[in-house]
Amino acid sequence: MNIQIPDHISAIKKYQPGKTIPQLQEEFGWAKVAILWNNENTLGYSSKSKEAVLKAYEQINYYPDPISIDLREKLAKKLGRPKDQIILGNGSESVLMLAIRALCSGDDEFLTSGGSFVIIYNWARINNVRCVSMPLTESYGFDLDAIKSRINRNTKIIYLANVNNPTGTMISKAELEDFMQNVPDHILVIVDEAYFEFSHSLHEDFPNSLEMDYDNLLTLRTFSKAYGIAGVRLGFAVGHEKVIESMSKTKLTFEPTALAQAAGLGALDDTDFLSKTIENNIEGLKYFTSEFSRIGVQFVPSFGNFAMTVWKDQNEVERVFNDLMKKGVLVRPLAGSLEHCIRISVGRPEENEHLVHSLENL
Repeated sequence: MNIQIPDHISAIKKYQPGKTIPQLQEEFGWAKVAILWNNENTLGYSSKSKEAVLKAYEQINYYPDPISIDLREKLAKKLGRPKDQIILGNGSESVLMLAIRALCSGDDEFLTSGGSFVIIYNWARINNVRCVSMPLTESYGFDLDAIKSRINRNTKIIYLANVNNPTGTMISKAELEDFMQNVPDHILVIVDEAYFEFSHSLHEDFPNSLEMDYDNLLTLRTFSKAYGIAGVRLGFAVGHEKVIESMSKTKLTFEPTALAQAAGLGALDDTDFLSKTIENNIEGLKYFTSEFSRIGVQFVPSFGNFAMTVWKDQNEVERVFNDLMKKGVLVRPLAGSLEHCIRISVGRPEENEHLVHSLENL
């Protein structure tokens, strides 16, 4: 083929999906399974969300509302922000892509940390934006001082994950406030709060960036985690009207879908399901903390719905991962600077117990 692929696209590694759950079930013949590798809501989904989707399906022959007015108005009321400061997309990662597309060009740089949400580095490369990442601290957190010291005239966007996926570490309210006060106001700071519903229930000093008054602050949230509708892909961003308007120009016309919008509207109505999800996570993390300590598994204290365990090296990670898979426990080995670590999602009590028993028997 003679078509030239741009260098910034050729340099990206293609996503390599593993075997499906049914394929693995057939291969290993598991008696029980604990799916703990994608930080999903293992309690399932809201019945109100399902009812809203089924109702919306009656109109599936029509295109969805391109500006998601009903869902934006509902979010605006819940969050206490004008609807013109809210934009929705196919998951929070899609909304992040919109921000990079809308704001970056030429020599602009995307500044963040290593050891964070893996997709952010690819999103920068796909948009041909230079991504600069600073190392994590020794305790696996974002090094805000290092990030501030790397700001230069080309810095256009700074990305902070709070909590950070996959390490589970958090940035406190005071730390985030200090950081924002020291970042020039022409630089957009994106704070990814995908795990906010879990995090704010786990630490009294966890910040709500929506309560901070900065024009250059953009908050990302998602319905994929606590709300349990990862499969329909729905996320949103909240920020200054001018930033949101520019992002809307780069969005697919009919993003998100009609079913996703309906699922979000239903999910917001089901406070009981959300409460059960949060309580399950609190108890699950307590169980991990107690049992990992008991059996000698090193881990990083987490403020999300997962825990990062630390092992000797990559070889030990591969051995543990493969042995757990044979027992029907699916966890996430990490790569790059964290190749000695495994991320484990909080599951239902029986899944958490299956994990611990399997670890104990290795």
